[in-house]
Amino acid sequence: MTRDAERPPDRRASPARSVDPPADPVRSAFVMAVQLMEAGRASLLLRRNSEPVLTIAAAVGINPSEIPKIEVQIGRGIAGIVAEKAVTLLGQLADDTFVSAPIITREGVEGVLNLTERFGGRQFTGQDLASSSLIAGHIAHLLEYRRDSMVDSVTGLPNRRAFEEVLYRELARSARTPGSGFAVGFLDVDGLKRVNDEQGHDVGDELIRSVGEALQNTIRQYDFAARWGGDEFALLLAGAPGGETRIEQRISQRMASVTQANSRLIPGEYAISIGIARYPTDGTTAGELMKRADQRMYEYKRSRREPRG
Repeated sequence: MTRDAERPPDRRASPARSVDPPADPVRSAFVMAVQLMEAGRASLLLRRNSEPVLTIAAAVGINPSEIPKIEVQIGRGIAGIVAEKAVTLLGQLADDTFVSAPIITREGVEGVLNLTERFGGRQFTGQDLASSSLIAGHIAHLLEYRRDSMVDSVTGLPNRRAFEEVLYRELARSARTPGSGFAVGFLDVDGLKRVNDEQGHDVGDELIRSVGEALQNTIRQYDFAARWGGDEFALLLAGAPGGETRIEQRISQRMASVTQANSRLIPGEYAISIGIARYPTDGTTAGELMKRADQRMYEYKRSRREPRG
């Protein structure tokens, strides 16, 4: 935990609670853990992609405005050590005891569950180590289930559900962080229906896989690509406004290469269309941004089809 995450809150104020999206089994398990362990202050830290950094996915007793600022390096602080060593710790900070348990999946340690400030001023004991480890194990199973259920079976990319969750989190983060920005995009594989109709779905799947692989290899490590469904892919491009223009050009160039490589599959004209919308200039909600990106994708498609004078 960072010093902010470890610091006892001002007891004169009511504990602030983060607002999480509904129907998320992982967050529901966290809430249940807080209730079962009778913790007045708690956090669920999850690893950010492949980076050695933990960020807060859900919290109780931490000011929501502080949550985006809290990052825990693996190996540093209590939670960082728990993540590095993959061991559950029982300890004391100021007047309160705490329990910190690693969340271990098939991918390794993916997070840490922190619980402190037990109701009634009571202390956590050695018996609570086993309980917290069991709860952390349950959260780990849910993370694996969520990951498996959010993967497109054809491309291996995240699916639409996964993209919507990531977009929700990015919108919430950007709303709390003035001046931040990002972009979303739609990418459409023109001609897929003809491939499926004339050459079969196996060939169509091969085409979709090649596009997904090229897309994943083109975006930056901190961007996000998913298969939206059918012949469409969705993108989330992180960073300050303007930076997404360069990555959009890279994607367009890479897709042109994919078009050429797959020309043997599709007789005649074949192309990939892309449209980008930027937060907050093009919208501040998921619906607004995706609608604008979709419109721009079709504008691009129409402009390519129009005869040039």
